[in-house]
Amino acid sequence: MKLEKKKIWSVVLIVAFGIAVSLASFQTGNGNFPEGMKRSLEVSTEFSVEDVKFTDESGEISIDFGQLQEHNSDIYAWITVPGTEIDYPVLQKSDSQDPYDNYYLNHTVDFAEGLPGAIYSQGVNHRDFEDPVTVLYGHNMKNGGMFTSLHQFEEREFFEKNRQVMIYTPEGAFTYEIFAAVEFSDALIPYEYEFSNLSEVQRYLDDVGNCEGIFQKEVNVSKEDKILTLSTCYSGRDENRLLIQAVLVEKVQGE
Repeated sequence: MKLEKKKIWSVVLIVAFGIAVSLASFQTGNGNFPEGMKRSLEVSTEFSVEDVKFTDESGEISIDFGQLQEHNSDIYAWITVPGTEIDYPVLQKSDSQDPYDNYYLNHTVDFAEGLPGAIYSQGVNHRDFEDPVTVLYGHNMKNGGMFTSLHQFEEREFFEKNRQVMIYTPEGAFTYEIFAAVEFSDALIPYEYEFSNLSEVQRYLDDVGNCEGIFQKEVNVSKEDKILTLSTCYSGRDENRLLIQAVLVEKVQGE
């Protein structure tokens, strides 16, 4: 009976998530930003990347989380994908009772409803990036913003030359190595896989390995690793998602 209920809820969640993504993608990959909206690197109407992200003489990067969280307390991390335009705060709705909440699918970092949304995780993931698998979502925007640049990893040459994802939090910095760019289903991943069970992590890795895509065969990934999944949609293809898979290779604690 429990299995039957899970299957029913799985269908409901996937359909609801799919409808939300479909409505959004109708205006993303196939549409433009509303007139007057700032370009992709202007992460907010109140501040830009240059206002909150700094590099010192040694090359060390710091993020002004004080300013960010004063503006929106749901900001808990920052993502940078070298070689792309992805350089954004990461959010998670803190007052939602729904572990699969998608508020930031259709709300910006300024709380405005609509595009371009924000880069976000669902409440099912902890904010410390210590889960076996953390999934971050972002729109595929026609203007190149949000997670649009992830589609560059579908080209082998680009994939080979750009291998890192950086995550910054108030507690430290996380370096991930990209090991796959695959075409996946539209499944709601954190619901479909019970990642608290390592056998489910292995099932997820096996399913990823069976997908069409590009892989770094020399990167060894196991169910004991910390996996970061970046998810975005395809223009005009609501039944699939592009997933960029990366594994944690270094964690540096903040001072």
